[in-house]
Amino acid sequence: MKTRSTRLDGDVLWSGGGSGLIKDVDETIAENFRNDWNAIDDSSAVAFLNNRWTVALEIFSYERDRVGLDGERWFLGWHEKKTYVGKTYLNEEDEMGPSRGEIYISKYALLDDDFKTYMGVLRHELAHAMCGPLEDHGWKWQKACQAIECDEEWACEANKKFYVRPRTSLMWTKRDGQLFMEGGTDAMFRALPRGCWERTIYDSDSNRTVYENGDGVKIDPFTLKETYEII
Repeated sequence: MKTRSTRLDGDVLWSGGGSGLIKDVDETIAENFRNDWNAIDDSSAVAFLNNRWTVALEIFSYERDRVGLDGERWFLGWHEKKTYVGKTYLNEEDEMGPSRGEIYISKYALLDDDFKTYMGVLRHELAHAMCGPLEDHGWKWQKACQAIECDEEWACEANKKFYVRPRTSLMWTKRDGQLFMEGGTDAMFRALPRGCWERTIYDSDSNRTVYENGDGVKIDPFTLKETYEII
């Protein structure tokens, strides 16, 4: 069966927001992703998180292409905070290249057994990627959410339900403890690629700049090979 597609109005997109051509979700592919997410064995916390990251990258690659974003301009990373679940940085065209962006997902969304959590936050951030840095959660962003089939619980400024699930919070604590027991303070970097970790650096004018490597040299995250080698 041929996949249907629709086109988002051009006035919604910014310069890095892709083609605006959005394909309908292939339900068979979506169900396979859900099964892969739920089938991962958590007997080893490091292996569990690493396997979740692999599936998360595969989903990101599929969703990024489905919503019309350029694969060479969009980067998926992770962070370790509970205070926010996802964050998108949007970079206007500059000396480092064309308009592009970075999407970061909390490791707690990766640890979460509710597949809808990861899909919700990913599509929330993809909508930001499409409509650009000046829109926040306004009508353009809402229109993008609707077009890409973002769940209504995530088509809002903040999904507070994410933080008020006692059993899930206990599970996060348990898996955090398992990670530490298996790998100490560096366990996350055994499970998740260091090059995809959100390291925020600001210049003297409080503008976010690029990463630094181990020697303190500033680098562009898009030059990090490990970012794309799994996709």
